[in-house]
Amino acid sequence: MLSFPAVVFKQTLGRLFKNRRHPNVASEEKPGISATPQLDALAGDAISEHAENQSSLFERAFRLMERANRLEREGISSESASNRAERAKEEVKDGLSNLRSSFIAERGPEGRLAFDRELERLFPAFRLSGLS
Repeated sequence: MLSFPAVVFKQTLGRLFKNRRHPNVASEEKPGISATPQLDALAGDAISEHAENQSSLFERAFRLMERANRLEREGISSESASNRAERAKEEVKDGLSNLRSSFIAERGPEGRLAFDRELERLFPAFRLSGLS
């Protein structure tokens, strides 16, 4: 049974991001489609566990991003809200970057591709760009 914060976290994630699943068909040219479903599953599990363990950071980032976007849609310019949202997002991305490094160290170069695919699928807002 999930605890109350875990249930709220999952509901928040479900509301903010649609889960985009792709069939596991071998192709390196198509992002999101994997030739290594087992490695993708391991990466997805690692990312999900990290998100659950760091749920307060994820929830804060989502909440602040949602608020900054809402204010922008309403035509209310708030640099303060945008800056807070960006800082919270960077905190989450720093943790994911560390997790990615350890996953690659354990799984090798294929782990990098699997981690990036699963991160894009689970949390597209926290894509780690510019990493190799």
